[in-house]
Amino acid sequence: MHNLKKTSPDQGVLNSISNIFFHLVYASLLLSTVAFALASITVVHAQPVNVAVIASSNDSTTRVELFKNEIRSLLEGDIRVEFTRHSSPAESTVTQVQALFERVVNASKTDLVLVMDEAANQSLGLLSEYPKPTVLPLVINAQLAGFPLTGESSGKANLHYLSVDFDFGKVLQSYQSIAPFTRAVIAADPSVERNLGSSVISQAKVQAKQAGVELQVQPFGGDADLFIQQLPADTEVVLYGFLPSANTKQIQSLIDAVNSEGILSYALTGEELVRKGAFATQTAETDWAKLARRTALHIQEILMGAPAAELPVLFESSDRLMINMATSRQIRIAPGFDIQSDAILLNAETDDPALRYSLSKVAELALHANLELFLRRIQSEIAQSVEKEVSASLLPQVGASVDYLVRRDETEIVKSGGLAESAFSGSISVTQLLYSESLRADIDIQKYLVLSEQELVREVELDITQAAVNAYLNVLRQKTALEQAYLDLDLTRENYRLAENRVGVGVQTAADLYRWESELANAKQTVLRAKSSFKQQKQKLNQLLNRPIDEDFSTTAENLQNPTLMISDSRVINLIRNTYDLEVLTAHFVAIGLERAPELKQIQAVMGANRRQLKSDRNAYWSPDVSLFAEYTETFDEERTAGGPSAEGNDWNVGVQLSIPLFEGGARSERIAQSRLAVQESEISHRDMSNRIEQQIRSNVASTHASYHSIPLAERSKEAAKNNFDLINESYAEGSKGITDVLDAQDALITAREASLSAVYRFLIDLMDLQRSIGAYDFFLSDEQRSDLIDELIRLVQQSRRQPNH
Repeated sequence: MHNLKKTSPDQGVLNSISNIFFHLVYASLLLSTVAFALASITVVHAQPVNVAVIASSNDSTTRVELFKNEIRSLLEGDIRVEFTRHSSPAESTVTQVQALFERVVNASKTDLVLVMDEAANQSLGLLSEYPKPTVLPLVINAQLAGFPLTGESSGKANLHYLSVDFDFGKVLQSYQSIAPFTRAVIAADPSVERNLGSSVISQAKVQAKQAGVELQVQPFGGDADLFIQQLPADTEVVLYGFLPSANTKQIQSLIDAVNSEGILSYALTGEELVRKGAFATQTAETDWAKLARRTALHIQEILMGAPAAELPVLFESSDRLMINMATSRQIRIAPGFDIQSDAILLNAETDDPALRYSLSKVAELALHANLELFLRRIQSEIAQSVEKEVSASLLPQVGASVDYLVRRDETEIVKSGGLAESAFSGSISVTQLLYSESLRADIDIQKYLVLSEQELVREVELDITQAAVNAYLNVLRQKTALEQAYLDLDLTRENYRLAENRVGVGVQTAADLYRWESELANAKQTVLRAKSSFKQQKQKLNQLLNRPIDEDFSTTAENLQNPTLMISDSRVINLIRNTYDLEVLTAHFVAIGLERAPELKQIQAVMGANRRQLKSDRNAYWSPDVSLFAEYTETFDEERTAGGPSAEGNDWNVGVQLSIPLFEGGARSERIAQSRLAVQESEISHRDMSNRIEQQIRSNVASTHASYHSIPLAERSKEAAKNNFDLINESYAEGSKGITDVLDAQDALITAREASLSAVYRFLIDLMDLQRSIGAYDFFLSDEQRSDLIDELIRLVQQSRRQPNH
């Protein structure tokens, strides 16, 4: 739970409720004590009172001592008390327990019997008579066991017990709303099972049947494998009962074994087993200190003369549903949102170290895995290939051919032998371009385009890195928003319960209750939206990292002490704090940004290409294309009409070709005009981009400076909002403030907490935006490079300080 003073379930509204009722009960008890003391004019006992404590040999000594210390503390100065411990065997039966009780209660020195054996508590409440005052503070379910009950007390002479108001049938129905089931098994300690008796077990089965559940009781003696083997094949749910004889390791092995079988499980005894891996419970962990104090108060009243049969037996317990979401994922059973929103969720997020991301790791993965970046790199390689292809035209072009020719032999020219009837020949040719202005321009332009593509790759690398780290930081921010939504839901739920209790006792109308009910529904909607946004942000990051879109991962809490960031160096912090130093740094950042900016280098490349094209278009008026060619031909076989000249043998030719267009209808002048405009366009684009980059850098510096100084202010705002909420909420619990005041204070608290917890992430986002506009990120620098850069910044600032007119 959130550690908010007077606002958490342990310290907040519930505490106010419990304080009110506890003080009323306590005051009543004290008044009764005083009345009995005055009526009997009791003086401090000269002889000590002997309290016989029956405890199992397996019971926690710490728990027994807690009860004894509370009794001593409360009776100190009024009654001297001595304790005598009597241990019951771990495997004792009902008969053995009752025999032990009979010996203890009939002992002459025994004044009062306190039973701390959990199993014995269940079996000693149905005796026909109690010779001396007997206190049973650990009764599991008095209603189910059939304990005597008259009004709010036992009504049985010398018998007092404490039990929570526990309706077994309603508990089963509540668990069925999470995941329906019809067959359940209670895992019970053998001693508890023996001491409950057949009538109690039968009654439990009847209540379960009424809830539509077939119930069986199966003892757990410490062997988890044996328990699983004996488990009925159709078991859908295991209910963990009291297991006093099992040690921690045995209980953990039982829970692990049940979970490995994919069986749903609920803890009937409290939250401790859920933390160990049980699926859920709606029984709050026993407040042993409160129970010990209540027991001590009642023992004090009995010793002061109050009848044990008239003391209240119900022990207040605030039931709350707790779900272990790690177990939920393991057994593949997910509670509905409405159930989750009203429950305490343990292990709500996965924590797999193999999928833990950090700021620097996300940046690194983005550069190696992003698909958009892959495509841009391929396009850059294509541009380089095109440039090489165009450049290849400057090298000699060699070709070869083989010809076989057949002619119609009835034509006169063939008949006369002027042409061969058939011929088989081969040739090889070589062409060398000596000069071509247009080709050289194309080669130069392609080189510029390659540079532009390379800078575009750099730009995409910077953009993808920025997108990835910002997406990661937004995941952290959305996680914080989700946590605050859950906190708002918790606070609203506790105030709803407060209003419910106040309406129940008649000190408040139902108007507030309806308003809190509305706010509770709104808070649940906020949680739904926050969960959706959180999931969407994680999916966006997965897409940028080329991971499975719905893959889950855990995160590292980022702070300003990240060693991969220069901001973690105190020297940089000092530079940021000084406005004048920041001006010097800003000018330096602008110079670096303009020098590194891939956007500017792309425009410069395009500008170079346009200028080269303009030059080529102008030269086209007088610059011819000149090429050298040569060809060698060999005729291997030829058939002619008799008497015709034979062409068998070889032939060759060499020549130079010069060509220049003389008139193109004005096309050349238009190309020159277009090229001139393209040059002007790129020059203007360069100036405009330079201004944009400078403005972006200066804007990012201002944002970074503001968000850094907002961190302590947001923390201060959170503390003030917290203190305000504490005061308003306490006043509301006392009835001196209205619901509107509480809602305003609660909204302010949630908003301030979210702003405070997200302030560092907001600063880091601004810092990443600044580094993107400068054209470099801290976490890609080596330690030496980072240190050198910090030294350079310090030197710049020191030089500026030595120039008073700067």
